[in-house]
Amino acid sequence: MFQLSPLAQKRWRSFKRIRRAWFSLIALGVIFVFCMLADFVCPCDPRAVIDPDTLEKYRETKVEEIYDVRTARFNVRDNGEIYDFEGPADIKAAVEANLASRNQSQLEDTAWLASLGEEFSIKGSAKDGYARFYLDPKASPQIKERRETRPEIAFPFRPTPEHPFGIDDGGRDVYARVVHGMRIALIFGLVLAFWAMFIGLVIGAIEGYFGGTTDILMQRFTEIWSSVPFLYVMIFIGSTLGRSFTILLVCYGIFNWIAVSYYMRAEFLRLRVGTFVEAAKCQGFSAARIIFSHILPNALTPLITLFPFLLMGAIGSLAALDFLGFGLPPMTPSCGELMHQAQQVRWAWWLILFPALALFIVMFLTVLVGEGLRDAFDPRQKSKLE
Repeated sequence: MFQLSPLAQKRWRSFKRIRRAWFSLIALGVIFVFCMLADFVCPCDPRAVIDPDTLEKYRETKVEEIYDVRTARFNVRDNGEIYDFEGPADIKAAVEANLASRNQSQLEDTAWLASLGEEFSIKGSAKDGYARFYLDPKASPQIKERRETRPEIAFPFRPTPEHPFGIDDGGRDVYARVVHGMRIALIFGLVLAFWAMFIGLVIGAIEGYFGGTTDILMQRFTEIWSSVPFLYVMIFIGSTLGRSFTILLVCYGIFNWIAVSYYMRAEFLRLRVGTFVEAAKCQGFSAARIIFSHILPNALTPLITLFPFLLMGAIGSLAALDFLGFGLPPMTPSCGELMHQAQQVRWAWWLILFPALALFIVMFLTVLVGEGLRDAFDPRQKSKLE
């Protein structure tokens, strides 16, 4: 029987731990390339307003049916005599015939009018002496007139073969806005994740390597900075400097490095006492060379495992800010902006379904990549006896 060597078995087990991450990474790469080619895969400009005349063949015809319904109003005395009757004579004759067939005790029962339902459709009560009769006593009301109306085309408009994701309330193609919006979100997430990793790496490395007073002062600054309300800062900056991709990226980047700095500080505190660091110091290497050439290559695990989660958080944060109205400038394609429209027009289900589905797929694949990387770099997995 064929049997793998111990080294091959170890590699196979390592591959099984991260196979989901590989598949998810490939799917994310396909989505990223697809979104980067948004100008070619989208038939419409995401900012262009669609001509309502092109949707003329999809305009629905509404049919309004007017029924032949007659109403009779009357009062009944205790002896069953009808007075103050207003209505057609045939209905009066039917009511009188019904009352004549009943005795005094039955007339005192206010449920007598309901017995007319055997011959007519009744709406009303004996208490106020009001009844509503349909013309046809045995079937549904006869249709007196049928009117067909074709209302004007209004946005948002439902999905059509030319616009499979529908049209938003501004007359723009939802498919194009979702694809272009995901391209902007992915670019924003990647740039923000690398920006946060760089700042967090530098600050965490300085804190962990030098320690002492430097570590204490920078830690207090980090704690104070992390307590600043991010949303209030975004509202203030957006109202003073305006809303743009660059301003949003810079403002978000100066808050997103804090978690990375904590992990890098812990790694550098653990590695700075290693023998290879002591040997580098004895050779007279500078602090910068020791940090970037000796310690950093051994402290990359937190950066690699945190990167997918930073990307996911950046994409979700951009969508949330666009939903609240503090994100990208108006007219910029965004899934969050489409979901904000869905809140205003709740019957337009396509405005919430397709943007939310796109965000879910991208963020779900990103989480799978992060989980796979975390399992692959987990030292507890490698420390187990094979």
